[in-house]
Amino acid sequence: MRNKIIFILGVLAFNFFQLQAQNKFNYRVSYKLTYKLDSTDLESSKSEIMWLFANNESSLFLSRGAALKDSMSVSVNAADIGSERWKSKMEAAKTEFRYRVFKNKANNKVGYGIKLIADKLYYTEEIDQIKWEIQTEVKEIAGYQAQKATTRFAGRDYIAWFSPEIPLTDGPYKFAGLPGLILEMQDNEAEYVFEFAWFEELSKPLEYEIFPEKYKEIKKKELLELLETYESDPISYVNNYVGEGGKTIRIGLEGDDKKDYLKKHRAQLAKKNNPIELE
Repeated sequence: MRNKIIFILGVLAFNFFQLQAQNKFNYRVSYKLTYKLDSTDLESSKSEIMWLFANNESSLFLSRGAALKDSMSVSVNAADIGSERWKSKMEAAKTEFRYRVFKNKANNKVGYGIKLIADKLYYTEEIDQIKWEIQTEVKEIAGYQAQKATTRFAGRDYIAWFSPEIPLTDGPYKFAGLPGLILEMQDNEAEYVFEFAWFEELSKPLEYEIFPEKYKEIKKKELLELLETYESDPISYVNNYVGEGGKTIRIGLEGDDKKDYLKKHRAQLAKKNNPIELE
């Protein structure tokens, strides 16, 4: 099944925080995320590059793979589809992380957004729900002086290293609120490890607009329940979907074909049992 990608890096349709129509991201921070999605096989791990686009007031966090899919969605050439070049691009755009995390520091809000079929959904939380304890220990990371901080969030204990030399009170995923940029961060079991790769000021700031009508806010519990329903049986979810104007989508897998697909899909899903948020 091929998901239609509508998130566009230059035009982000997040309405989480009622921002003004035009904003700009001046900086991009790259992290290497090493993670262990399968709790039954914690000896093995995978990694992806994650990007944080930021200014002093807001930020967007997503995987590089998701960003590449965004880029492909606005520069697609129909003649390329199915070519070796296209296959190479699709391979580079693979990601385990389809979500977007958007922070608005002025309103103390962090939003988690995801698209299910044509439904664009998000929930919000407060940034300052994460309570930090700043330690005295310091070390150097990529030429920056960094200081240690600890916290507990969503069932995991974390150690973070932040640098006041980069005046962005931000970091990977939902983490923010320290007096500087988080350069490194990991939980105590080293199942999710964010490592600083590089920091750059964009020569051409990334512009984005907010369209309040595009996304629907629901409660976190409701979004997670919908996501679980979709992931457990995407065929039924799609076939029962009714969009705007009564629009429907149909996947024609029935009988043994559907059983075989679901068996394989659920076996893969069973290996993704260790999310970053345990609570």
